Amino acid sequence: MNRTDKPTCWDLSSIYPNGMDKAGFIQILDRLKVSLDPLEKNSHHDPVHEPELRALSEIMKQIEKAEYFSYCLSCEDMEPDVLHSLQASITALKSQARIILSNWWARVRTMTKAQLDALTEQAHPNLISDLLSGYSNADISKINSEKEALKNLEEAYMQLRNKLMVAANGLEEGNELSFSKAVHLSMAHPDSSTREKAFSALNSALSSQADDFSSVFNQMIGRRLRLYKLLNEEDYLGESLRMNGLSRATLETMQDVIRSNRTYLTKFLNRRAQEANKEKLSWHELMTSSQDVNYQVPYSKAVVEITAALGAIDPNMSEFTHDALQRGWVDSEPRDSKAPGGFCVPFIGQGESRVSVNYDDTMDSARILAHELGHAWHFKQMKSVPSLRFLDETLEMTTAETASIFFEAAYIDFVIRNTDDLALKKSLLGWSIERSLNYLMAIMASFEFEKRFYDQRREGPLSADQIEQISLQAQEEVYGESLTEYQPYVWMKYAQFYQADVPFYNYPYTFGYLLSIGLLERARTTNVQFSAAFQSFLSQTGTLPVEQLVKKHFHIDLAQPEFWQQSMTKIQQDIEEYLRLSKAE
Repeated sequence: MNRTDKPTCWDLSSIYPNGMDKAGFIQILDRLKVSLDPLEKNSHHDPVHEPELRALSEIMKQIEKAEYFSYCLSCEDMEPDVLHSLQASITALKSQARIILSNWWARVRTMTKAQLDALTEQAHPNLISDLLSGYSNADISKINSEKEALKNLEEAYMQLRNKLMVAANGLEEGNELSFSKAVHLSMAHPDSSTREKAFSALNSALSSQADDFSSVFNQMIGRRLRLYKLLNEEDYLGESLRMNGLSRATLETMQDVIRSNRTYLTKFLNRRAQEANKEKLSWHELMTSSQDVNYQVPYSKAVVEITAALGAIDPNMSEFTHDALQRGWVDSEPRDSKAPGGFCVPFIGQGESRVSVNYDDTMDSARILAHELGHAWHFKQMKSVPSLRFLDETLEMTTAETASIFFEAAYIDFVIRNTDDLALKKSLLGWSIERSLNYLMAIMASFEFEKRFYDQRREGPLSADQIEQISLQAQEEVYGESLTEYQPYVWMKYAQFYQADVPFYNYPYTFGYLLSIGLLERARTTNVQFSAAFQSFLSQTGTLPVEQLVKKHFHIDLAQPEFWQQSMTKIQQDIEEYLRLSKAE
């Protein structure tokens, strides 16, 4: 059966044959609990042996598999309360696994050198490394308590957002819209007046609930700051930088280069305003103006173009994409139960992934499809190795977003290069530059907002109005005061701010965007060598910090500004081409 003619649902049966059934999934979680209980009981007093390490490693992989499957269930017709209960059970299992590890750490501290040498000789090096990187038993209970509280707050945010109802105001049948439906209408509806009405209605609904959201956000950052104290972490960026394999110097170098090129970015914004016969655009006008471009991308066309774009770089990427689509890894069917945008979850033990996209025949949904397939390609390169840490503790977002945005950028560039219609080329180029601004300005503004919130939250909770003011100020500064209005309630709209396991989600996207732009240029000049280097780079995720992997495989020093400027120069060239096409009209 050809699964690329139109959007399709995914096949989840190869992951769990009975997983879609609530009772069947509960049985899976119950069995994992039964497997953990004797390990926890014995961990209080028994010596640490290799078979127990191996058993816990396998159970942790199964917990992780269940957790990622629950993400897939969030797109299905499952009651929110049931889904919340399942996710709470998974959180408890992860906490129990960490308690076992802490107990083993206490046992290791009492072992003789001979016993420890014997364990080291028997067990896989990864297991020994993970075991010896644990915390003292006194700390771990408090650390686990804070992490569990963070997870509960993440779920509290999702419940708030899922229950949020937006006045329809004649936009759709019925009286109310879900959060995801309101976001979709406000950003993707083809009619500008409908977008404006939906945007206003969404912001009004969020404003009415701002105090509830601010309570959760304040609690979350307060908990995270307490966690950092337990970890003896003075810099609130420290954990994030380690998780992403970056030094602060490299992050600041990248951001300095972006700031030094801001004049070029605002030059494009000014041109966009002139085209609209306005002195300045608002954030919403900027981010949705391309919806007025009459360019439809049916699903079948997107599939053909994505595979062709990747095939020109590496036939293995193209073949992989075709197989993933044919094997039912992708759920592209539009449904109200699915969140805006898309996601990709890995099942590395099975050598598979699952991708969710609300495909609506727009260029943006085609871009998201390419982006999520890039994640799946990354996961395909990663091997299932013994570990006593969960993937969300070891997967560097910087590398992950490089892989996904590489696929995205390759697709967008392919479409623009292969368009002969100059008016369409200009429209698509403008749309592409706007995507650049999202990575270089919108996400940078989110990063600046989050930093400032952390600084002020140390002194105590902030009101919803104070949080909103910090957000708007950060946007105004990063955009160089080039817009009339900025996006309200960013801190309520974006679930990434509330991810328990991923602090400072934002800058890895900017990093991945600029790194992928630079690597794509190299791919065109060193095709064969690049393909092998890129696969090796992705396959070694987490084995070394991303800075070292980039230097190892591509001989690039990210702590220096030259590479970042090369990527920014490519964006400058796109802006100049857009301005040239504008004059030719």
